[in-house]
Amino acid sequence: MSSPSSEIFRRGVQIQKRTLIAWSAALVLLAISVVGAWPSMEESDALEDFSSGISPEMAAAFGIDQISSASGYLKGNLYAVLLPLLLGLMAVTATAALTGGDEEAGRLELLLALPVARRTVFLVRFLCVTFGLALTSILVWLSVYGSVVSFDMDVSGGGVAAVTLTVGLLAVLHAGVAYAVVGFGFGRGPALGVAAGVLVVGYLLHAIAPMSDSLEPLANISPWEWALGSDPLLNGVPWGGVALLVVLSAAIVAAGTYAVDRRDVKNA
Repeated sequence: MSSPSSEIFRRGVQIQKRTLIAWSAALVLLAISVVGAWPSMEESDALEDFSSGISPEMAAAFGIDQISSASGYLKGNLYAVLLPLLLGLMAVTATAALTGGDEEAGRLELLLALPVARRTVFLVRFLCVTFGLALTSILVWLSVYGSVVSFDMDVSGGGVAAVTLTVGLLAVLHAGVAYAVVGFGFGRGPALGVAAGVLVVGYLLHAIAPMSDSLEPLANISPWEWALGSDPLLNGVPWGGVALLVVLSAAIVAAGTYAVDRRDVKNA
């Protein structure tokens, strides 16, 4: 016989099944198409011409400073901006929908009637999102690694795993931001706005702040910098950055869980 918590988890996963399949399929296709374009790009001079046409500072800001190499190409076209941004948006929208969206629509009333604490209902919903992010990240990792091997790219399998891990943890952090906003009672709309804003501001600090001597220290407070600043595709897992992402995510989720247990739940 299943426990109330496992039933809540099962229902949460079932609710997001279609969107999870859509997001996963889109990101896997994106990854495969990016890697699949490498052989033709490698044979032409397009990448070298492109990299020589912009300043080194701008190239570094957008992760394309080494785009003519296999690892630099993969970083610049997938892992530096596009995948973290899309996976982060997936995390934010799923969290806001499963928590704030269902609360505002009155769909949590039945779950809250179960013999389980309110904080458990919301926390398990967050774990459903984390499960979906983990599954999508694994599928992307397998797709990239398989494509890299197929096209004989000079890219480390360990590096692909490391950067996929940090990008996934970055998405979990922003899911936590959306969860905390809902936990404090601000609803789906504010959760989407705040978490997406944190995602974009974090990227700007990571990418743009190093271009200015006065702003450069601000890059160190960006979660994007913790996840990607040491170039995990080349240098492996940045354990310090991973620790910061995990600790901050846990603290934010704990704050949201504490708050949701001390407020009234909205009814449709």
